[in-house]
Amino acid sequence: MASFNKRIFDTTQLIEEKMAERALQPGSQETPAPAPARTAPGRLMQTSTQIVDLQTELAQLRERLNKWDGSMPTSYLDPKEISRSRLANRHAKAFATADFERLKASIQASGGNVQPVLVAGREGGGYELVFGHRRHQACLELGLQVLALVWDKPLGAEAHFLAMERENRERTDLSAFETGMMYLAALDEKEGFYRSERQLAEATGVSRRWIQKTLRVARLPPAIVEAFDSPLDIKPAHAEAVQAALDENPKAVLKRAEKLRQRETKLRVNAVVASLLGTEAEASGPRKMHSATGSFGTWRRDSLGRTIFTLDSGLVDDAKAEVITAAIAKALATQ
Repeated sequence: MASFNKRIFDTTQLIEEKMAERALQPGSQETPAPAPARTAPGRLMQTSTQIVDLQTELAQLRERLNKWDGSMPTSYLDPKEISRSRLANRHAKAFATADFERLKASIQASGGNVQPVLVAGREGGGYELVFGHRRHQACLELGLQVLALVWDKPLGAEAHFLAMERENRERTDLSAFETGMMYLAALDEKEGFYRSERQLAEATGVSRRWIQKTLRVARLPPAIVEAFDSPLDIKPAHAEAVQAALDENPKAVLKRAEKLRQRETKLRVNAVVASLLGTEAEASGPRKMHSATGSFGTWRRDSLGRTIFTLDSGLVDDAKAEVITAAIAKALATQ
């Protein structure tokens, strides 16, 4: 590809040189040409026509060059030969979603990824993934070769970051958490590329406000992040509310987060936020209650955060109701 570009470029240079020569020597001919004009104005017009023709040819060749300029060869690579870099912005949860399963099914049906990933050569062999982490992972899991654009020039860390950031910005499936983690890496004091959020915004063309929002999500304490079923669910508005609560009473919020983290069944994202803030819980639909002999009723939470138990008719008399009430009181006292 590079040699093709060079040939076209050399051709355009040669044409420019010939244009200059012909402008200075209108009578010289290397190939059959129209008879020279007899008058000075005629010779000038004839020369001008030749220059216009050459300029047209030059423009056409340059247009061809521009179509190829910056192009990279594609290759089918073994996904096992491609490693992720420290800048990789995909969280492990991104490979366990319904969207990823749909992507994987599409790639399997097509016999491989149609849209190539971008890789750069590594010293000592192999490749480093620049962008296309989900496509690469899908091919890896399916045992398929991955179609890749191969960057055959040295690719510095900042160039790697910018290429990945710009490609991912055009996609809608990158979460605020993943975006924030990517920006955190770029701002890292030891291994980052930018000393401030302003520099990062200028380099990427992203608004500083959006950068700050995603960074707020990524900077949440791990104990808070683990309270959610997936960090990919955390929105900037959630992070802003939780961070405000942390600033006001960190001990209380972290205590609530620990209880949420220990739950076997994770709550929905809005319910987690409400629990962390200590506000009314999200309303939930009825859920069945079971014993060794089967279902005996349901419980639900209303919009005011009240928990409502409904027992099947005929199961509870006054005496059992007293026993159940005492058991609930005992359970609440141990919290």
